[in-house]
Amino acid sequence: MSEYPIKPIKKILKKHHGGEVSGEALIYLRDILLDFTELIVKQAVQEFLLMNQRRLKNGLSPLKRLDRTSFILAKERIFKQFANEQNGEVGNRNDILLCRDGAKNGKDR
Repeated sequence: MSEYPIKPIKKILKKHHGGEVSGEALIYLRDILLDFTELIVKQAVQEFLLMNQRRLKNGLSPLKRLDRTSFILAKERIFKQFANEQNGEVGNRNDILLCRDGAKNGKDR
């Protein structure tokens, strides 16, 4: 992964942190950003494919270029999922929902 520059990351860090930053920290942050970028790209491609499926169902021709809207939708979906995990909320895909008293919601009734 050394083909990606560290200089822009160093600039961002200097903007918010006046002290020194180790080279290892810069490389680690770069790797995190690359992982996150890959996650957004994968999600954007999924959004793009879904949008084209909807366009075909509505009699429209599919888009040929991955567009900005796909990335906006991907970012919103990822950030929403991250916020739900941070707030301790139950996600949409969980089969068992727990009430505050710990009883299973609808399963034990």
